[in-house]
Amino acid sequence: MQKSTLLTLAAFSFTSVVAAPLTLDLNIMDGVAPFDGTLRTSADQDIKTTMWQMYISNVALVKADGSEVRIPGLNLIKLGADGPFQNIMAFRGDAPVGDYRGVRFDVGVPRDLNHLDASTQAAPLGVDSGMFWAWNPGYIFSRYEGTATLGNQVLNVALHMGGDQRCLTVNLADLIKPGTAVKVTDQGAAVAVKLDASQMVASGVGSGKFDLSDPKYVQVHGGTVADQLYLNLAGAFSLMNAAPSTGEMDMGGKK
Repeated sequence: MQKSTLLTLAAFSFTSVVAAPLTLDLNIMDGVAPFDGTLRTSADQDIKTTMWQMYISNVALVKADGSEVRIPGLNLIKLGADGPFQNIMAFRGDAPVGDYRGVRFDVGVPRDLNHLDASTQAAPLGVDSGMFWAWNPGYIFSRYEGTATLGNQVLNVALHMGGDQRCLTVNLADLIKPGTAVKVTDQGAAVAVKLDASQMVASGVGSGKFDLSDPKYVQVHGGTVADQLYLNLAGAFSLMNAAPSTGEMDMGGKK
């Protein structure tokens, strides 16, 4: 079963505004088909998922004028080999009732939390999260692990993305086109987000293939392959029944 923990970062209040529950519900896909736990790389190699964890933070609803309504919170999605990979509660908070042009969020941990003493932090942060690099202070933002068989060799694949410069802002808002509209009623809103898992291994460094016969793609903890994971994931998100997302490409982690 999915394990998900929510950390409230600050009190969230509205002045003369009705608040209602908002959730981001993640659906992991393989192109247009539901993801079944197997990733196929651009080199036609299969990776069987054993774990996929990621942080969701800095959630905001976007108004028609482009301004944002921030919804405080930090959530850690924890998925195992059996998922579930659809209808995952990725984030929950309270939002003002109203009409919006879409939603934005980060895959990552905010910079001001990313370098605090992990031994003193509450879940979903802290050393017990399984997402902290003791050798490189800071958290892993997306931790994917699996196994692949090449010939007679079984590979333990680890695709880890972290570092302030790889805090990925996902923009699922469009001020002109109606396809990204979000309406928060008195009963709240559930925003269905799609993540195309196949995009994570669709491209290798320098427009090459993501080829597990090259060791640099098997154990990824930083460097140019982690940069490529960032770029690949930037275009992997969309709203269900909406156009693909715009991922912020600023490798400084700025929005």
